[in-house]
Amino acid sequence: MAATKCALPEELRGFGTEISPTFRAIARTDSKPVEACLTEESAPDIGNEPIPAHRYTSYEYHREEVEKIWKKCWQVACREEEIPAVGDHLVYNVAGLSYIVVRTGEDSFKAFKNVCLHRGRRLVDSSGCGASHFKCPYHAWTWSIEGDLAWFPGKWDFPAVKDGSHDLRGVKLERWNGFIFINPDLEAGPLSEHLGGIDRHFATWPLDKRFAIWHVRKTIRSNWKVAMEAFLEGYHLMMTHPQALPSVAEQGTQYDLWQDGKTAFSRSITPAAVPSYHSKDTTALDAIKDMWALLNGLRMDDAPPLPENIKDRASLAEWRRGALAQMTGADYSGLSDAMMLDSVQYWLFPNFCPWLGEGLPLAYVFRPDADSAETCYMDAWMLIRVPDNAPRPPAGKLIELGPDDPFEPHIGAMGTIFDQDDFNMPMVQIGMHMWPDELPGVTLGRYQESRIRMLHRMVETWLGRPPG
Repeated sequence: MAATKCALPEELRGFGTEISPTFRAIARTDSKPVEACLTEESAPDIGNEPIPAHRYTSYEYHREEVEKIWKKCWQVACREEEIPAVGDHLVYNVAGLSYIVVRTGEDSFKAFKNVCLHRGRRLVDSSGCGASHFKCPYHAWTWSIEGDLAWFPGKWDFPAVKDGSHDLRGVKLERWNGFIFINPDLEAGPLSEHLGGIDRHFATWPLDKRFAIWHVRKTIRSNWKVAMEAFLEGYHLMMTHPQALPSVAEQGTQYDLWQDGKTAFSRSITPAAVPSYHSKDTTALDAIKDMWALLNGLRMDDAPPLPENIKDRASLAEWRRGALAQMTGADYSGLSDAMMLDSVQYWLFPNFCPWLGEGLPLAYVFRPDADSAETCYMDAWMLIRVPDNAPRPPAGKLIELGPDDPFEPHIGAMGTIFDQDDFNMPMVQIGMHMWPDELPGVTLGRYQESRIRMLHRMVETWLGRPPG
């Protein structure tokens, strides 16, 4: 998918100053050649129309999404290392639907509709390890992990059951960069078509060479789009994450959009180790000190003095190259400062947000947790590079949180950020129900919130109402 020529002029694509520059300005002074994918820009003007509030609250709109997106689209179910042994399996629930993903061999996986084909009970209630079969808790009908009906009591009384007639119904499964995608639509095209150009952007950053040091899943009291939209723009940092302003220039974020028919992805690149324009009393060196503490997992008030050899972005990035090389045995010498420090987050329709680079090696997924427009799951993985010439470490155990459980006790500083975001999400959902009739919808910034508008354009496209 080729980059779209930028329709918005540069003065409408972020705001920067000498001490708090845009990503474009920073990239021009990087101490290393910036990776080709980061130099691409695609900022088409996709309009300024409001977003109707009913898209977040209407059960009828939710049902359209279920039928035309969640039953038809490629979506991430899990990471491969989360089901590492034969028989390990995961129950993937989305919008009232349920699927089983199981490792059937050393390098093979299958996915099935999670339903007993005798009387319709959900076949598997929870994820598990080392299964040799799946047995229905209701009447003991039993299937192999390959999906074949293996045994059921009273076979003489079921003349309608023939060889193969009641095998589990499979769904499509493919893998990309260590993630397992499923698609319930057996007529869907291959995952490669759905990925579009995002595959090219990650060609030199293989996420399958990483492992999940933690995976947290939280139930959020909001529509899945409300939750995901909180992570598609940096505009909220000034108010929601004030602790980030001394070392994150959110107003200089670059936003890019790519679309080809029903395939779309977007990106934000937020400069780090430089102060925000809204952090009035922060110096350039203060930003370096703050980011150095963050990269060491320390609070600023707990951090020791900054080493004398770290004085700017280039020297901070060089320190990080050495620290990561010592940790993993890998060679980081050719990576740009941007890849070592900045926050580079992608979005792939409908709900997958993988990050590029070492700035924040995360991945997110958002999906309805039930047959409702009002609640969702947020899944977040922290992906650490597997050390060279060493066994792959085991994935961190899934942490499941209820809507009132905070992130921070489980994942530390990153959890504080998520908790700040989660503070807003349920309040947005409540507000959407109170939206005044005389206003046609939510007002979005033309550039800083363009990724949210792209999400809605694609949802409408998949629902059969393409814009324009």
